[in-house]
Amino acid sequence: MDMIVDSKRAKILKMVTILRYAMLAGIVLVFISWLLPYFTYPEADYGLSKGYKESKSLWGVMLLPTNFLQMEKVMDVKFMSLRHLHVVVIMAIAGIIGIITCANKRGIAVNLMPLLFSVWGLVGYFKVDFMSVYCNHPATRMIQIVLIALTFVATIISIVYCILELKTRPAEAFLTGPGE
Repeated sequence: MDMIVDSKRAKILKMVTILRYAMLAGIVLVFISWLLPYFTYPEADYGLSKGYKESKSLWGVMLLPTNFLQMEKVMDVKFMSLRHLHVVVIMAIAGIIGIITCANKRGIAVNLMPLLFSVWGLVGYFKVDFMSVYCNHPATRMIQIVLIALTFVATIISIVYCILELKTRPAEAFLTGPGE
């Protein structure tokens, strides 16, 4: 009987590891997809030069904010602020921490940052105007949504397998109380 439980536990542990690396790959693929063009400014004079037209990726907007004047004109705002970029910034922070924890740690707590990354991303891509209304590259947006959704699914399945791993953990694996 113990042999059956041990082989079941070994399969669960193997799945936990595979899913941890799947979450890591999902976050990395989302970050890579942020290099695709996301915004294209219309040809107009924005005070930079005549006929200036350019596409920007999410990394370009977040890390190299040289065209905020164009984004401000397109979005009809006075200045760009964290209120507009909060989805990308929080996803970047949660994603970087998620990559580090998925690569180095084990356990159910590893799922926290990929879960935050994917939930915040899905909500942001559908609810925030900066991510939905002003995107004029729908294929890029859909690729990113699909990758974030796959990361979310991998995270949920990983949480389930982590709970199964905790339930199948042998009693001697837990710490004993003082004096025992």
